[in-house]
Amino acid sequence: MEESEALASLNQSGAKVQIQELESLPGTNSIQAVEVDCGTQTRRNILVFVHGSPGNWIHYLKYMKDPELRKTYCIISLNRPGFRNGESDASVPDPEEQAKRISASVSFFLSKLSRPIGKHLVIVGHSYGGPIAGRIATLLPSHVTEIVLLAAALDPEQEEIKWYNKFANSWVAKNLLPKSLIVSNDEMLPLKEQLATLQPTWSQLKAKAYIIQGEKDTLVSPENLEFAKRVFPEGTIAKAILLSEQDHFLPWREFDLIKQILLEIPK
Repeated sequence: MEESEALASLNQSGAKVQIQELESLPGTNSIQAVEVDCGTQTRRNILVFVHGSPGNWIHYLKYMKDPELRKTYCIISLNRPGFRNGESDASVPDPEEQAKRISASVSFFLSKLSRPIGKHLVIVGHSYGGPIAGRIATLLPSHVTEIVLLAAALDPEQEEIKWYNKFANSWVAKNLLPKSLIVSNDEMLPLKEQLATLQPTWSQLKAKAYIIQGEKDTLVSPENLEFAKRVFPEGTIAKAILLSEQDHFLPWREFDLIKQILLEIPK
C-alpha cells in the first residue's frame, strides 16, 4: 500500500492524523512518524509501534484505525532508520544504535506534549523491531512501562546467514533489488553478533513484557521465546504465548489477540 492511500484510509476512519519528524540524536536524521489522536486534551496512554525488516509505519495501519485502541492510546507508528520515505537514508544495521535514536525521538516527543500522559507507555516491536523495542525499554526505564514483542529476534544462537543473504549482498543483487530489501539485508548480516552484544542489557529490563511467538515461524525461531524466559529478569514477563499454528506474520494474522493485550494493559 502506498503512503498516500494509507493516510487517506486513516483520515476516513475519523482518526486525527499528524505526520511528524521527531528529532533524534545530534548529527542523525530525524525519525519519520505518523501520530493518531495524540493532540487531544485528555490524558492518554502512549503506544509506539516499531516495524520489522523490511517495513514501514503502514504495517500497523489496522491498529491505528481501530476506534477502541485510539480511545485508549495516543498511537505513534514510525519508520525506522534506513526506511525513510521519499528520500535517501543510509542503512543503520545495528539494533543498539537504532534503539538509541528512537529513544531520543520518543524523549523529544514526550518533551513537546502540552499535557501529562497516562500511566502507560507501551512499545510494540515485530521481528527485527523486537530487540529494538526491548532495548528502548532499558534505555528509558522511567518512561516505558510495557513492551509487546511479536516474533522478536532475541537469541543470537538462533541467527544464521542464509544463502539469499549472501546473494543479496552481491553487487549484482544490489543493482537489482529495491532499496528496502538492500537495507533489510544489511541489517541481517551482522545481527548474530549484535544480539550477543545486546544480551547483557536484558538484565536491566524493568518494563513488563508480553511475548508472542508462532511455533511454525521459519524466519525467527520459536526458541526465542524460551530465550526470553531465561534472560529477562524474574517477574518481568507478564505473558508468554506460543501459538501452535502461527508463523512469523503475527501483526496481521493475530490482530484480535494483540489488540486484546493492548486493551488489557491499562486496566
